[in-house]
Amino acid sequence: MTKSETGQETAARLESVNEQTRQDSLRELAHRLTERVKELNCLYGISRLVENGDLSIDELLQKVVELIPPAWQYPEITCARIRLKNKDYVTSNFQKTIWRQSQNILVEGNQTGILEVYYLAEKPALDEGPFLKEERNLLDAIAERLGHIIEHRLTEEKAHFLYKREKELRKRLQEEMSGRVDFTRKLIHELKTPLTSLIATSQLLYDEAKGLKIEKLAGYVRDSARELNERIDELHDIVRGEIGILKLALKKVDLQKLLTSIVEETSVFVRQCGIELETSIAEGLPEIQADPERVRQIVLNLLNNACKYAREGKRVILRATAQPDEILIEVKDFGPGIPARRQRILFEPGHQLAYHNESSGGLGLGLTLCKTLVELHGGRIWVKSKPGKGSSFFFTLPVKQTEQPAESAQR
Repeated sequence: MTKSETGQETAARLESVNEQTRQDSLRELAHRLTERVKELNCLYGISRLVENGDLSIDELLQKVVELIPPAWQYPEITCARIRLKNKDYVTSNFQKTIWRQSQNILVEGNQTGILEVYYLAEKPALDEGPFLKEERNLLDAIAERLGHIIEHRLTEEKAHFLYKREKELRKRLQEEMSGRVDFTRKLIHELKTPLTSLIATSQLLYDEAKGLKIEKLAGYVRDSARELNERIDELHDIVRGEIGILKLALKKVDLQKLLTSIVEETSVFVRQCGIELETSIAEGLPEIQADPERVRQIVLNLLNNACKYAREGKRVILRATAQPDEILIEVKDFGPGIPARRQRILFEPGHQLAYHNESSGGLGLGLTLCKTLVELHGGRIWVKSKPGKGSSFFFTLPVKQTEQPAESAQR
């Protein structure tokens, strides 16, 4: 055999080896691509399941576990299980063996379940027992995705439950509010019917008793009947304010004139209480859109409280100043003050104005109604007080009033 023939044979053998190597490489590449496609199909299938909002969490997890075996290298001997707390989702051929891969399912950082893949027969050792490292990566990705899916579904279910609960509570609240309004109307009607007659009769009695010994007694009867009528009106206003049907009769108001008239109106009452009323009403206060009768009601209520709790010989101050975009009104007394724990609940229904451990014995309607009326005007009301140093009640009325239908409030 010549050297030329020997060289040709060697070249042929090398070519054959190279061809075999290329074929092996192509087969390996095709195998890896096939495995990669299977992985992508699995992840795509899970995404499609998630998009189907009609599936319950149980249906979704069962379908996910069925997508897993086809994505592994030996699907015919692969089975899988998702264990979520004490509930299992398994493939139809599930059986525990020694050839196992697993990964924890985490929800909000806490282990909620576990994802397991088993081979039902022995296979050659690869990267992780008989499993490929790509299968490990896929298992981790599925477990992570399951954690997100479960967290999202649990959040959805919780939100749905809370929405349903809130809807039920709102319905019950509306029914209770409707019943409360109906009851209040009936109660007010029952009280007003005899009271209207009593007010008229007591006024007639007072007029007839002038100059007689019973004049003072007749006056007490008349004033008490009127005060009871006012308390009933306050109760009605508070109920209507709570359910949003209390309206204001808005008009342009000269607050300086209004406050001056209130001071004149209360002058006799203030003197009877032995109180000195000082006023500091700024000149040129801008006109506002307000309900003058309701503003009068607020100020009279605050002045009445100030005179009631300011000791005899003390002063009460009424101030009004212009602030940017609003007018600030203050009623200040020099009485014993209000403890901090009472200030937090002072404007809530049923918490009457009281100092230290004393109680006025009322229902606590006045300040609650003041808060309702001030807020209807778009203003704010608050108190500043220290025990032993008196109290200052503040409220604001905006210069530019929010538009509201000018409806007369029923009184």
